[in-house]
Amino acid sequence: MEKKKILVVDDSRSIREAICQILGSDYQIETAADGDAAIAAAKTFRPDLVLLDINMPGPDGYAVCQELRSEPLSDFIKILMVSNRTKLDERLKGYQSGADDFIGKPFVPEELLAKVRVFMRLKTAEDELQRLNEALNEQVAIRTRQLLDAEKMAAVGRYAAGIVHNLSNPLQAIMGIAQLLAIRNPDEKNIMRLRKAAAQMKKIIGTILNTCHRESIEALVPIDLNEMIRDQIELLRADPFFKHQVQTITELTPVPTYKGIYLHFSQSIGNLIKNASDAMYESETRILNIKSGMEGEEIVIRISDSGCGISEERLDRIFNPFYTTKPLTAEDARPTGTGLGLASGREMIESYGGAITVESTLGKGSRFTVRLPVKKETAR
Repeated sequence: MEKKKILVVDDSRSIREAICQILGSDYQIETAADGDAAIAAAKTFRPDLVLLDINMPGPDGYAVCQELRSEPLSDFIKILMVSNRTKLDERLKGYQSGADDFIGKPFVPEELLAKVRVFMRLKTAEDELQRLNEALNEQVAIRTRQLLDAEKMAAVGRYAAGIVHNLSNPLQAIMGIAQLLAIRNPDEKNIMRLRKAAAQMKKIIGTILNTCHRESIEALVPIDLNEMIRDQIELLRADPFFKHQVQTITELTPVPTYKGIYLHFSQSIGNLIKNASDAMYESETRILNIKSGMEGEEIVIRISDSGCGISEERLDRIFNPFYTTKPLTAEDARPTGTGLGLASGREMIESYGGAITVESTLGKGSRFTVRLPVKKETAR
C-alpha cells in the first residue's frame, strides 16, 4: 500500500529533521523551509497532511493555510499548525485560516505521532466517503438516463402497440383477398407464399398485442409460463441475429399455472433468454436450449447457451446492479446492456419465494436455472 504523504513546513532545519525522524518510517515526507516553498510543494507533492509552522520567512503560516484552502482539491487535506503560538486568539486565527488543529512547541514525539495517526485515519475515511459519493453520483446519473430511456421506450411501445393494432384490419383484407385468389388459382405457389407470410404477420401481431395487454395488468393472475416463454421467443425473433443466427431448442413440459404479475415473469425470463442470445454473439456455435418442468414441488426453467461463458471471479458479481461486461451503447449490432436485467430479474423471482442460479464454463456456455415453489402462489 502506498504511504500517505506529509508536507513538513518549518524554517528550522532541526525541527524538520526531528519530525522526519519521528514520522519517516510510516509516511512519505516532503519538507519546505518557508511559505513560498510550502505553497509550491503542496501543488506538486499533493500531501494528505501538512504540518505547518506559523513564524517563517515569506508568507506566514496563516497566509499559507489560507492559500492552500483556496485550492479546489484541498478540502480533504489535513492541516496541523506546529507552533509556540498557542494562545486562544492565535489558535482561533489559525482555525479561521483553515487549520484543523494545533500542536504546541516544543512537542512530545509520541503526541505528534498519535495526532498525525488520528488525522490520517480521518483523511482515509473522508477519501473513501468521497469515492463512494462519486460512485453514487455516477450510478444516479446512469440510472437517470436509464429511466429517461425507459420512459421514451414506454412511449414508443404505446405508439407501436397502436400501430400494430391498426395493421390488423388491412392485414385481414390481404388474407381475405389471398384466400379468394387461392380458390381461383389453387396451383399458384406465389399465392400460397403470400398466405403463409400473412399468417405469420397475423401471429406476430397477435403475440405483440397479447404481451402488451398482459404486461399492462398489475394484478395477480394465473400465468401459463410455457406460453409466456414461447411468446418471449417469438418477440425476440424481431432481432435479425436471434432469428437467423441462433438455433433455439425448446423442451417445455406441462407445469401448473403460476399466480403472479405477468410483467415480473416476462421481464425476468425474457432478460435471461436475451442475455443467453447475447452471450453467443461471437460464438461459432449458437444453440439456445430452454427447458421447463416439475422437480418435486418446484417449477424449474433452465436456459442454456453455447456462448462465451462466465469466469469464476465474475460469477459472484453478475447479479450486482449495474455490473455488466456489455457497453451501454454500440454503433453496430453488438449487444448492449445496463447491468440491471439480472439484478432486477433475481429480485422479482425471489419476491415469489423463488431463486435464480447459474452454472458456467468459460468458453463453453452458461445455464441459468429459475426455481419457483408451486405451494406458494406468491410471496410478495
